Amino acid sequence: MRIRVPFKNLAGPVPAVRLSAGGTALLVVDCHRFTMSRDSGYGRLARERGIARELDEYYEQLVQVLPILRRLLGGCRERAVPVVFTRLARGVDDAGLAAQAAATGFWTDLSSPDAGFLPDLSPQAGEAVINKTTTSAFAATGMHATLGDLNIRHVLIAGVLANGAIELSARAAADLGYHVVVVSDACAAETWTLHALVMTTLVGGLIRVRTVEGALEMLDGTRS
Repeated sequence: MRIRVPFKNLAGPVPAVRLSAGGTALLVVDCHRFTMSRDSGYGRLARERGIARELDEYYEQLVQVLPILRRLLGGCRERAVPVVFTRLARGVDDAGLAAQAAATGFWTDLSSPDAGFLPDLSPQAGEAVINKTTTSAFAATGMHATLGDLNIRHVLIAGVLANGAIELSARAAADLGYHVVVVSDACAAETWTLHALVMTTLVGGLIRVRTVEGALEMLDGTRS
């Protein structure tokens, strides 16, 4: 499928950015049991509705994405890049349930096992975790304030869903003035086609798309 994005011809080039100069954070978006385990969350909802096979492409992508995401996370930690995790979960003291989450059921209670992180994809001591029921990581959350406290100007974004939280978070971050790098092979979408569509259409303005290799090279200062 050929994807046309005519408006990209109207915009100027993506500004150069030096991630190696610091001020960069990694956002790991919505990577917990609700979204990552076929026995939980999305997978359970699909089975209840008799459409489990509809999610095959999503879980196929996760098989490829998970080791890449772990590599990205490990590479950022080795380079002392701050990491912020989000999850689709609400605790008793958190803000009210977003209307879209109430309509879709795409969230879990903080006390549920579905809110738990995978053992090898979990926050370490000192890494921030933001609970949310909104799609974007910046909508009705403390994300902007958290990044401000860390003096962050650039964000690497990875996780799920590419055609949901990743896309909306990237666009919201750019609107707030962050330079954004979406790590394409560390993201999964609902389908392979939607993944290709998002990664093609996202680029522009303050948003660029890189593989994990490219992102780590940007952190090392060997590419822009």
